[in-house]
Amino acid sequence: MKNIISNKNFITIAVVCVCCVAIFAAVAILIARGKSNQPDYNDNIGSTGMQLDENGNLIVAQGSDYLPESCVGSWEVAKDSHVLQSPRNTDISEEDAVKEEYNSGVLLAYDSYKTSRTGSVFSPFYKVKNNCTRDLMDAVGMQSDGIMDEFEKDAVITQIEVYDQSGKNLYDTVFIINDQYLIYYGTGNFVFAATKMEAVG
Repeated sequence: MKNIISNKNFITIAVVCVCCVAIFAAVAILIARGKSNQPDYNDNIGSTGMQLDENGNLIVAQGSDYLPESCVGSWEVAKDSHVLQSPRNTDISEEDAVKEEYNSGVLLAYDSYKTSRTGSVFSPFYKVKNNCTRDLMDAVGMQSDGIMDEFEKDAVITQIEVYDQSGKNLYDTVFIINDQYLIYYGTGNFVFAATKMEAVG
């Protein structure tokens, strides 16, 4: 009789253990599935600190601005162009600076910003000021009188400040003239005017 009771207790304990293991495994699988199917609301896709919300729509981080769509893309300096402004002390000629800049260009995009001087800024935070006055160019060391002489008298200036993802560290400041030219510091601290490359395909 004792053997029968002992066997029943053993079987009961074994069944309880198997059930506990099965329940634990099922809960673990459900948790893992939930994590993989859950959208990552912190997936930063750049554009001025923009992120995806739960519906896949773009949202903008507080304090940042949408990067105008007309500005987004790759910009390049023409092979036969000239610099708009030279630094006081330089170890490189204007011709060599243009040559180097022609091979690098500028990337102004939602997920990253890149120039030869600044390097890459991933998930940048943009501050955009439309209809700017020339004094904003002067404030970053660009001599607006000489630079703006290259463009029409009533040219429209847009300033774009490029910050890191936190929006606290300023990495670069560029200017868009009439939605056609990007004015920026590049190779050797020369100031260049780049034009937007046409999309292929």
